[in-house]
Amino acid sequence: MAQPFSSLPPEKQEQITRAGLEMFSKNEYKKASTDDIAAKSGISKGLLFYYFKNKCSLYLYLADYVREAITRQLSPESLAPITDFFEMLEVAVERKRKILEKFPWALEFCMRMYFCTDREVLPHVRKYISVMTEKIYEEYFSRLDTSRFVPGMTPRKAMELLLYLTDGYCHKQLIDGEKLDMDALLAEFRNWCAMLRKYVYRPEYWQPEQKEECMDETGH
Repeated sequence: MAQPFSSLPPEKQEQITRAGLEMFSKNEYKKASTDDIAAKSGISKGLLFYYFKNKCSLYLYLADYVREAITRQLSPESLAPITDFFEMLEVAVERKRKILEKFPWALEFCMRMYFCTDREVLPHVRKYISVMTEKIYEEYFSRLDTSRFVPGMTPRKAMELLLYLTDGYCHKQLIDGEKLDMDALLAEFRNWCAMLRKYVYRPEYWQPEQKEECMDETGH
């Protein structure tokens, strides 16, 4: 964070941050207007660039801001007792929902950043995503019970499959110009998890649930 910006009152920092998240979530990086961000923040464009030396610096600050907000809700320590892959995902998405209630543009911002192809910011985005991905696997997946997975499957591979589905869903929404609906996305995500469980887990870790549903009131 730039020193002049960090010295601002927290309320002003949040005002600028919200304006930046909104503009970058509604537009591709190149089309997001720093004039609009400054206007929504109640400051001049010159002052915005006093706090951040350029548009790219502001963009990367916002990426770090969202990451830190998510990390506060999803600290590795708080998830340490969870050893089931799908249980961890369920807890994680519910906590992310709380973040998005506070910052409704964060989801769109993250997805636009993920699909960003602008030359000015692309190298920074690729490095950012690579570092964050490795950090997630290292900090969150290291304590999972991998004995539940079928041979040849790992938490990383399972997560990549879910990311492919999520990326495709979100990308289509962005291309169609539709606003990303967190409730609809979570409903789809849970459906994907239910299907994936039977593909990546050993039968004994998903068949018991199926058997219980088939039992009548006598337990048969």
